Amino acid sequence: MTTIKPRKAILTLREERPPSGRGGKIRLDMNENTRGAARSVVRSVRRAVIGRQLGTYPEYGTACAELARHFKVSADELLLTNGIDDAIKLICDTFVDPGDTLLVPALTFTMYRFFQTVAGGKTAVVHHDEHLRLPLHDVLRALRQWRPRWLALANPNNPTGTMMPQDDLRAILRAAPATLVLVDEAYFDYSDHTVLTWIRRFPNLVVARTFSKAYGLAGLRLGVLLARRELTGWMRRAHAVFPVNSMAVAAALEAIRHPEEVERHVREVRENRDRLCHCLNSLGVPYSSSAANFVFACFGPKAPQIARRLAKDGILVRHWGRDPQLHSYFRIGIGTRSEIGCLIRALRSLRHMIEPLHTDTVWRGVAEYSATAH
Repeated sequence: MTTIKPRKAILTLREERPPSGRGGKIRLDMNENTRGAARSVVRSVRRAVIGRQLGTYPEYGTACAELARHFKVSADELLLTNGIDDAIKLICDTFVDPGDTLLVPALTFTMYRFFQTVAGGKTAVVHHDEHLRLPLHDVLRALRQWRPRWLALANPNNPTGTMMPQDDLRAILRAAPATLVLVDEAYFDYSDHTVLTWIRRFPNLVVARTFSKAYGLAGLRLGVLLARRELTGWMRRAHAVFPVNSMAVAAALEAIRHPEEVERHVREVRENRDRLCHCLNSLGVPYSSSAANFVFACFGPKAPQIARRLAKDGILVRHWGRDPQLHSYFRIGIGTRSEIGCLIRALRSLRHMIEPLHTDTVWRGVAEYSATAH
């Protein structure tokens, strides 16, 4: 038996593994653009593979300048990351000392808490209310109580799809000038609401974006962090020299040259999201109003059986089977028209398994969520 042990923080973590066995199925479990990248983007990757880029290390100068123009920032206000996961890790590597506190909504993207724990930090949570809102007064009270090193807010939030009002975000940024505030805009393209233009007004603001969702590049793993140059300068010191690969850069540059492709995809998602919500209404399934490419819905006590039946039919949705507080809920990604059609037909065939729910208790599991399983 080896005598080499990990840091204490690692002992508390559960191993996270990516999903497998998804080939050939309707994949509505990971919030992906299931149509995939535009053809012009695929061609750009093929050209990069055929060329000499596989044998040489990436160069980022020209790419960062072009991406900065796209995001309407300066090149020194932008950092390339290996997806938003890597962006979160970079924030922890740069700013979190052991014992520092992260403040997050109790139900949100799990990677904030994960990388905070790896860094040896603590996590405090703010609970949603029974209408899936994050009360501003609770956030402000938690900021005073915990004085966190950083605060992470996904906007739209994952998995609820809900938005935090910009007035609330502004109040938070003003109330906590010593707290780094990450606004994760992974689903910005579907919501059209951003605080990116605020980075020069608020020196504690960092905005994250990704090419994994609307651009259909999840397999290439490219994200960006955007902040004032003082913050990006500190993060650049902790950053890898070659954080992203040449294929990802080539694909992203081609993708931003064709905004009409993203616009077409976003229109399709909104139309299909409306179709799914209409179906959920007809089945009596409560769901949250979503500004993202997924819908968070409560299917009641038989949700685990429904998830298994859907999987047997080759349709995958996100179900928290190991979490007793969320076992009634699904997060359903919005796929293509044909994929959502298949899902709707499958749900209607399972109508007999869906039990009516009292509206005053539908979101109680979320409001009381402790995040202990994450």
